[in-house]
Formats: sequence, C-alpha cells, structure tokens
Amino acid sequence: MTVSSTTLRAVMQAVFPNGYIDHAIYLDRLKAMGEKRKPGTARVTDFSSPPASAVDLFALTGHLLLKSGAYHHVGPLVDGTDPSAMIVVSKAARTEVQRIGTIWRGAVEKTLPPPPAALLDLWRELVDHLDAPLFTAPGRSAEARDWWRAAIELFCIADEAAQDIGFHASDKSAQAEYIEVPIRLRQAGGSTGARGPITLSSADPDQVCVLPKSRTPKVGCTIRSLSHNLALLPPRGLAGAHWSLTPTRQAPQKDGDPAPFNLVVIPMPFDIRAKAFSGVPSQDGTWGWFDVNPHWCPYTATPEQNAGFETFFKFVTRVLDAAASDTGEIHCLVFPEAALSYGVLRELCERLKERPGFELLISGLFDAPMPGAIEGRHRRGNFTAMARFTRAEGECSFDLSVREKHHRWRLDAGQIETYALGSSLDVNRGWWEHIDILGRSLDVFVMRGGATVTTLICEDLARNDPCQELVRGIGPNFVVALLMDGPQRRDRWPARYATVLAEDPGSSVLSVTSYGLLNRTNNVGAYPPADQIGLFRDDTGKTTEIRLPSGAQGVCVTLQPTELTEHTLDGRPDKGDAQSWRLSGIQPVRVSGSNIDITAGRWPGADD
Repeated sequence: MTVSSTTLRAVMQAVFPNGYIDHAIYLDRLKAMGEKRKPGTARVTDFSSPPASAVDLFALTGHLLLKSGAYHHVGPLVDGTDPSAMIVVSKAARTEVQRIGTIWRGAVEKTLPPPPAALLDLWRELVDHLDAPLFTAPGRSAEARDWWRAAIELFCIADEAAQDIGFHASDKSAQAEYIEVPIRLRQAGGSTGARGPITLSSADPDQVCVLPKSRTPKVGCTIRSLSHNLALLPPRGLAGAHWSLTPTRQAPQKDGDPAPFNLVVIPMPFDIRAKAFSGVPSQDGTWGWFDVNPHWCPYTATPEQNAGFETFFKFVTRVLDAAASDTGEIHCLVFPEAALSYGVLRELCERLKERPGFELLISGLFDAPMPGAIEGRHRRGNFTAMARFTRAEGECSFDLSVREKHHRWRLDAGQIETYALGSSLDVNRGWWEHIDILGRSLDVFVMRGGATVTTLICEDLARNDPCQELVRGIGPNFVVALLMDGPQRRDRWPARYATVLAEDPGSSVLSVTSYGLLNRTNNVGAYPPADQIGLFRDDTGKTTEIRLPSGAQGVCVTLQPTELTEHTLDGRPDKGDAQSWRLSGIQPVRVSGSNIDITAGRWPGADD
C-alpha cells in the first residue's frame, strides 16, 4: 500500500485554513479605520506573501519544523560538524537573524513595518517548495532538505521580532502593540476574563497555539530550545495555557523587578480527620470513589463562612505581620491543596487589597464557580486559584483566575495505612478522587514586569501529560505545586518531578502540603517524625526542605530573582533578562495565642 506524502502546502493550509493578514492587508485595514470605514475581510490564502504578524509567522514555520523534525538538525558552528547533515549556524548568520528581527519588530514605530527584504527572500525560498513532501526519512546518509534553512531562519527572525510581546515594558514595539491591544480591549470588556487568551496567533488553535515564554531550556534538543520569546504549544483540545497580561495601569517595569520576593506559606488544614474522607464503593468490589468533606473551612455562600471569616482573617493578618516584622513587606501568600472555598478566597482577596506591597495570593480550593453559570452557582471539586494584585494611583485591584485539577488522586492501601484512613476507606479497595475534569488548562500570570508564575495541583506535577508540555513550552520562572500529601522530603516523589522542571525548562518549583496529612503520618509512628511542609528546587540543582517547627503557624520563604543569559539551539543569546528565582531565606512564623480552632482544623465558630 502506498501512502501519499503530506506536503508543506497541506500543512500550511491546515494551520491557516482561512488565510492570514499580510502587510498590504494590514495597511488597508488601518486606512479604513482611519476613514471610519468598515475594514475589509481579505486574507492571504495562496502564501504569496508572509504574515504581517511575527506571531503568525512563528506559528506557521514552527509547525513545519516540528512536523518535519527539521529543528533537531540545527546547531551552532563548531569544528567537526557535518554541514550536509545539519543546519550549521555561524555567528554571522545569528547576527543577521537578529538584525532582521530587530527591524521587523518596529521598536520605535507605531505601525507594523513592512517585512525586510531579507525576510521576503527567505519566504520566497520557502514557498518554492510548497509541493515538496513535509517529511522524508533521513536514512543512513542524512542531508538537510532544501527548504529547512529558510524555515529555520524565518522561525528565528519571528522569535527575535517578538522580543517584548506579553510582558510589560515602557516602550512597546509595533509587533507587541499589534498583538496586545486587541487582547487588552477584550479583557477590559470582560469577554476573556482575567484568564486571558490561550494563543496570540490567528492560526487555527485546533492545530497550534502560540504564547510568550520566560525560560529557554539549557538541556535537550527540542523545538522549545530554538526560541527565546515565543512558545509553540499544542492544540487547544489537548490543553490550553491562559496568558494574563499585566494591566497597563501598573507602572511599567522594563526588565523585571530584581527585588527579593517574600512568600508566606500557611499549611492549612493543620489537622485532618479521617471522617473528612468518605467513599462510595463500586459494584465490582475492587475500587470506589472518595470525596473530601472539609471540616476546616465552610463551602461558599454558607452562613458559617460569614460567621467565622473575621476571626480567620485576623489569624492570617497576624501571621503575615509576624513574618513582615522579620523580612519587611510580604509579597505573596500560599495555601495548599483544598485549603479554602472560593467564597473565603474571594473575601480574602478583597481584604488583602489594603496590605501594602502585596502582589500574589495562591490557594487550593474545594469549590469554584460553575463555568458559564449564573452568579452564585458553585460546584465541588479540586481547583487552584491565583490572584494578582495591581496598584496604581493609590488604588489596588486584583485579577483572579481559577482552574481545575487535571488528574484524579488514587488512594491505595499503602496511603490509606500511612494516613490512618482505614476507618473511612476500605483498605482492600483502590479509591479514586470523585471530581469532574471538564477542561485542562494552566493560568500564567506576568509578575513584576518580566517574570511569570503558574500553579500545579498534586497529580499535575507527577503526570507528564498534558500540562507539562505547556509548562515546558512557556518556561515559567516560578511554579507552585499545591499538595495534600505527606512530608516534602528530598527522597519522595515531589522532589523527583520538581527536578525535571528545574532542568527543563529551568523553572523554580515550590511544593507545599498541608500539615494535616503529614501530622496523621507522624501519629501512626511507622516513620520517623517529619515536619517538612514544603520543598524548593531551582535550576542550580539545589533542593531544600522547608520545615514547620513545633509551635509555628507558617513559614516565610524569600526568593531572589537572578538575571542570566540563555542561548537557543542555534546559539542566539537573549538580551540577558531571563530570570532564575532562587531561594535566599527560610524563617518559621510563630503567632502567640493563635486561634485554636484554626490550628485544630476547625472553622472559627463552626460546630465540631
């Protein structure tokens, strides 16, 4: 049976089935808007000219390189390389790519500049091979295909032209303004919400998505290694990462803020009862569903929430104030997996707006608003939430994003025994977490102008698919993994999986667990007593356990954003503004006379 080869044309038509806007169409649309006419709908469908947007060119050429495998033939020029089998990139070639990308970026222009002549030459070279097969088996004597070099250089030029897209800078390039202004207008109108878009490209999102990126891997040979500024991501049906632009009302920070980042972890719930877990067995007797019924915090919009919130907030404030008395301003507060309800988190956000210097709140949730439902409708499950706080002209606001867990936790006999849950769950069954998985996504927040943060929930850290492809592509500077787990020791699973992300793409990873299950493990007595409620790993290879000493209600962790220079697979350096967030301090936080209800796993004032 003969299988026909897919051509470059077929792939490019799949990526842009309705065509794209080139520079001539872009100018026509600008003119129409200036004359207050309705812009035309023309698009390029024959590939006679390149896209006007660097992001669109990146999507198109990146998809070709990924599907053909051409990217892994790229390497910088060194002695001993075989130019017939590789795309060897000299220093002069890198410099030329950067020069063309800088011109096309339009750093000092208000409108998109036309594609430089050198870019148009490369485009013509690529489209001369539209009917060539996309993939050809390399065989024993591999040779670079005729169109590879043009596609790679166009991909790298697009990456260089996208240098400041997605981040806050005082002087935005024309390419960045072209991409970001429509997104900001939609967000201001509430159509996309705080979560932001899953792609910045007009390419078909069922084929490929494109977002900005923070870190370039220094190990491996992947398509991720070939770009500094843009990430080629999988189609939306697999998973989507929502990129949240920094509000323009915030004072711009061109190259990021290198000031230390002080973060407090409050490991709620401090106590978890066995009866918090309840199971519904299956008919075949081998497995069942389990639910977590939180006794440490009430569900959203219940009378108990309002009755105990003031006491809870006073406790949180005292912990933050005690930490601030040692380190100065506290910038971030983290609660572990399933620590709070959405209602409590939302009210906490409103109160923390008054706290000077506060930037970020992260928490696991056990309920969240129903997608697309009327206000007040919530569903139970396992979620993570991030709230970013913005200050401008004496006022503070916050952007709040919520997303659900990607994988169900499976409790086996060993875990049931370790956590002493046998009174609630049959040790002879495997128990699956009873949650719906309606969608798989990540939220990425830009912090301090030039850094990014995202969150994972327990199993999301351990499973490679689907979210790890998003994390590795975007390369967030800081990843917070929220767990309901045992001690965070160097020899346990969170450390293994954090190491993977710390190496590729180079993210700093903080895993935090509640004290409740850790304490249940201690009480069983099968293992030496432990107090490691957190673990930190960064790109230096250092792993640090974060302990909660007896009598402490929290831990203050200080991170130091550290600038460094990274290089792509073809040898291009970035502008030296990549950041590694590295650990520079750990201090326990003790509050005298702390609320006994909260530390005993009870909501203040609630019935036992």
